[in-house]
Amino acid sequence: MPRPAGRAARDLLARRKDAANRLRREVLGADGSLGHPYFRALERRLAQERPRRVPLDRIFRKCLAARLVYVGDFHAVPACQEFAADLLARLRAAGPVALGVEFVYARQQGVLDRRQSGGMDDASFLRRIHYREEWGYPWRGYGEMLDRARELAVPVVALDSPPRAGFEGLARRDEHVARRIAARLCSSPGERLLVLIGESHLAPGHLPASVGRRLSRLGSGVEAVTVFQSPDAPYWRLLAARDEPPEAAALGSGAFAVFHTPPIAKYEAYRQVLERWREDVPPDEEVDLTPAVHHLVGVLLGWLGIDPERHRIRHRGGWAEDLADAFPEVYSGPEAKALLGPILAEHGSSAAESREARSALEARGALYEPRSNTVFLLRYLPGRAAGEGARFLRAALSGRLFSAAEEPAAGPVERAYAAAYEEGLAYLGSLLVDPAGDYLLPDDRRALAAAGGRSAPRGGTAWALRDRWLAAHLRFEAGGSWTVPEEIAGYLRGARGVRRALARDLGHRLGWALFERVRRGDLGERELRSLFSRPLAPARSSRAVVGLLRGDRGPSEEKPGPRPAARPRVAGRGRWVKESSRPRK
Repeated sequence: MPRPAGRAARDLLARRKDAANRLRREVLGADGSLGHPYFRALERRLAQERPRRVPLDRIFRKCLAARLVYVGDFHAVPACQEFAADLLARLRAAGPVALGVEFVYARQQGVLDRRQSGGMDDASFLRRIHYREEWGYPWRGYGEMLDRARELAVPVVALDSPPRAGFEGLARRDEHVARRIAARLCSSPGERLLVLIGESHLAPGHLPASVGRRLSRLGSGVEAVTVFQSPDAPYWRLLAARDEPPEAAALGSGAFAVFHTPPIAKYEAYRQVLERWREDVPPDEEVDLTPAVHHLVGVLLGWLGIDPERHRIRHRGGWAEDLADAFPEVYSGPEAKALLGPILAEHGSSAAESREARSALEARGALYEPRSNTVFLLRYLPGRAAGEGARFLRAALSGRLFSAAEEPAAGPVERAYAAAYEEGLAYLGSLLVDPAGDYLLPDDRRALAAAGGRSAPRGGTAWALRDRWLAAHLRFEAGGSWTVPEEIAGYLRGARGVRRALARDLGHRLGWALFERVRRGDLGERELRSLFSRPLAPARSSRAVVGLLRGDRGPSEEKPGPRPAARPRVAGRGRWVKESSRPRK
């Protein structure tokens, strides 16, 4: 993808960055670490780097060539521990390796050894090391990492020392960890050591310097590599150079970065941890995701130039209210599964509609239901949550809150194009918020790539019908007719599942086309606001979608002239945390 140029591309990047930084300031300001010199040291170092995109395999090769591998851990994100486990397996395949962990105190080494030998279950292990009180981050990633180490017969070394409370003990803890690392390296000369530790400990003057001094005094030296995980400053710099989420980067001086979690998702994960601590609930228990979804809705409203406290929306029943008062209810995790059926039944959904909604939630992990004005999330993925937030805004701004998603009186062709329009706005919303692009499912990515949209790896089921239909639609768009050809309309009159899949594919192409125009500066606040708020009768939906795909500038800039036919012809048919001893990251 070419380097983004111009004011619009810079504005896109700035808005995405601001959305993440607002959440970052909220959560890190809450625990007092935002301006502390210890944490600022790493931020300054990373801000000075000029990252270069490199293949992930290059980082693996560098780690295999080193004796000591530091891996930065953002504790609230299980993907950080998953990456460490995968890297551990690669190192183990090349020879002996040990794993050093921060979340267990050195004095608890015996308890850790019992767990790793199979002599203690997880529930007992967590009680014995006071995991909830002393660490408190989600256990899943750490537990799976320890399981992988046990499967690989990799010894695990406890590194930390108490107390963790406050910032004044950080340097002391670094020295203790350095002593443990140096002792392990010297006592096991034929062994590599992978150390998973909070990323802020890995600033050059912190833990790496302490280890270097100790090894020097012992007359020893080892080659070390540092791998940061999803660091903010390199991520934004790489996106500024090329608007495509990076996989890995070289930072210089034996330091690298891997990217698997966008900043907005990192800080939302930490917000959830802080919420659990505030409410004193177990580390893996679901928390309320309402603030997360409402934050994303606010980000999208910024793109539309709308203040939710001052913008009034009118409902079909004739009454009006402030947009801020109409924000959706949000249910997540097991609660979302349990409440979906009853809530839909309360609002008149049929049994078939409820089954369809449940299948959609299972497949996508996120669902906005307009009749109840509710967002259901199985887990938080920012792109998908933003997409459902965009669906809410479309319903709210077009006066369709508490109404069915489809017009029952419309024909199947009209319903398909109307659904494609809605899907296009949802996908656009996800792209405006989250460049990592977790909105699409694998088959969706393949279909979009086949149609010449966003590049994506091929895979999944070979949807030959979808490919043929999209190819036919591309020919339709290239022509000048507004009449929907029978080779397109015929499939849309077929099975409901096929029609829905084709509408999604077309919507994703539309969303990507709109996003490209935002990036070029062709769509601004006024045009985006009109796209989300324009009433769209199903009879006009095909002309609206095809027109936008052909490059129409948008509904607010239609040229004067005769209005299009009311119905398209179809060929062949007539905040807030408690103080805690837990470390931040």
